[in-house]
Amino acid sequence: MFFIPTKDGKEYRLEGCLIGHKNAINSLTISSNGSLLASVGLDGMRIWDLKWRLQLPSPHQNMGLQNPVNHVTCACWITCQEATHETLCYGTGLGFIGIWQQQGEGIEDFDAKVSRRIGTGKEIMCITYDHARDDTCIATGTRDKHVQVWSFDFKGPLIPIFSIELNSTIPCTINFNCTANRNLLVFGMYDGEVHVLQGTDGVIIATNNARPLIRHASVDNAQTLFLIDNVMNGFSLHQLDDAMCIRSYNTNPVKTFPKQVVFGEKTDMVVGGSDAGVIYVFDKNEGTLKQVLKHADKARVQTVTCGNNECIQSI
Repeated sequence: MFFIPTKDGKEYRLEGCLIGHKNAINSLTISSNGSLLASVGLDGMRIWDLKWRLQLPSPHQNMGLQNPVNHVTCACWITCQEATHETLCYGTGLGFIGIWQQQGEGIEDFDAKVSRRIGTGKEIMCITYDHARDDTCIATGTRDKHVQVWSFDFKGPLIPIFSIELNSTIPCTINFNCTANRNLLVFGMYDGEVHVLQGTDGVIIATNNARPLIRHASVDNAQTLFLIDNVMNGFSLHQLDDAMCIRSYNTNPVKTFPKQVVFGEKTDMVVGGSDAGVIYVFDKNEGTLKQVLKHADKARVQTVTCGNNECIQSI
């Protein structure tokens, strides 16, 4: 489902449906300019042109990604000002990391540039990147409690920077601290811990706890707040420096399946999934429910994302 604001900007309306997947979707990510959507799941990865609502051709490697055991688990677009083409990075259930890059003149031309298995081949739970000047870093978190960081120059292979194993934390979300030191924020799925790893060697320099569990986390652009699916009553907003809870957004979840929750409209809104086939849109500061968007009659909505295309916010 694809939603955009109504003319008065007060609510969202259904704009269209993107049909292609035949199985569960694990993650959604929109490119920085809002033109492309990547959807990844149990039956592989799809790239969509959001302007024309069309699925774009994928590299031949996509056939291998349709292996149910090696499903795509996470993805992110890599954005840098110097690049004229989009780059998509993804991870899989058997620990493969891959990179697709646009080629040629059309937005529909993608080529598989990188495909390699990392670590011990365990599931890649989360992936992120950071670009500064002419240097790009990619980080992954795997189910066997490892966090790895590489350097990537858009031309050659991935160059390792560090790899560490956490004591008890299985990372569900990772995020670079957008400062010169490139420290890494790691959110633990089962222990609720939030670690800050030193960007040069992965040494833990700080730890806080956002108990009890974190199924998914999102950090705001200013990197002062984060949202989590807290499993208990819905979503909650926390301070990044000490993980203290500021506000909760009650959705009365029936079951504890992981649900993505993200900031929307330049961090003014909280947007998250549900067990009941709907998407909840909350006012971040007031904590009030602004709108309920229907996705399906009964199906779980576990993956959501927000984007900005030509100054139009979308869900």
